Amino acid sequence: MKNLILAADVGGTTCKLGIFDNHLDRLAKWSIQTDVSDPTGVVLLKTIYSAFVQKLNELNLKMEDVIGLGVGVPGPVDFETGIVHGAVNLNWPGDVNIREILSQFVNFPIYVDNDANAAALGEKHKGAGHNADDVVAITLGTGVGGGIISNGKLVHGHNGSGAEIGHFRVDFDQRFACNCGKYGCLETVASATGVVNLVKFYHPKLTIKSSILELIKEDRVTAKDVFDASKKGDLFCLFITERVANYIAYACSIISVMSNPKYIILGGGMSEAGDILIENIKTEYRNLTFTPAQNGTEIVKAQLGNDAGIAGAAGLIKTYVIDEERVE
Repeated sequence: MKNLILAADVGGTTCKLGIFDNHLDRLAKWSIQTDVSDPTGVVLLKTIYSAFVQKLNELNLKMEDVIGLGVGVPGPVDFETGIVHGAVNLNWPGDVNIREILSQFVNFPIYVDNDANAAALGEKHKGAGHNADDVVAITLGTGVGGGIISNGKLVHGHNGSGAEIGHFRVDFDQRFACNCGKYGCLETVASATGVVNLVKFYHPKLTIKSSILELIKEDRVTAKDVFDASKKGDLFCLFITERVANYIAYACSIISVMSNPKYIILGGGMSEAGDILIENIKTEYRNLTFTPAQNGTEIVKAQLGNDAGIAGAAGLIKTYVIDEERVE
């Protein structure tokens, strides 16, 4: 009986691998080093396949019982074809057709998606999304990423650029350049980098004293420093925290009138700031958002941490193979 799902969360340093059953209960989890020596991706993908073969043998499980393989990867993905259009962290400068390469070794379905989309799907199925059909996940880290799930399916758009949450223009003064080449993106004011951008911009303009003054002068201040000082009542850091929260809430308000999610899930390193950030986001979100679109919507912290990626990679098979077969 086919009842196994293979899942790979491919990162620049390690690949997290997992074996799940058809209910997305995890049977095994382990990691292998990411081989970035081959720009075609063939060596790494063959290594991943071999790792699955070895683990299945160790667990006395059969490849013949595998329903499908889900892969999350840090790069822009054409969901329909399984082609990754370059992945800097993997040393893939050009297109890599993951589905085509892995299909040389297996004959079951292979689904590939961006790692942020996979993480969103993981939180939907096994985390803070409680298996709701309409969920948004926002990852607040060095940058801002995320995924939008509407009616149970990930939003990809016609060329795979759907749900690029980090590139909402929220700073209409367009003060800071984004890595995308534009100015004013959410990522420039609401990522860990964005927090520092705001500190450097506002500190010379405000007369509010701050406990992190020396860190600012020495150009060593981090987002964590700001949030930690906010929790202790530092007025300047509270001001910065509120500005960051307002930008995130504005993006959430736009998403809410577009897709009306049941859960907006905040993850990534910055979510560890906890209530000092999340409660501010909730307050401003309630002030900004069209009332019917916010009714029943909950803003919550992500639950799965680093396991969201492999849970979501497995979720690709649950969503696009198992559930689709049930509908048919």
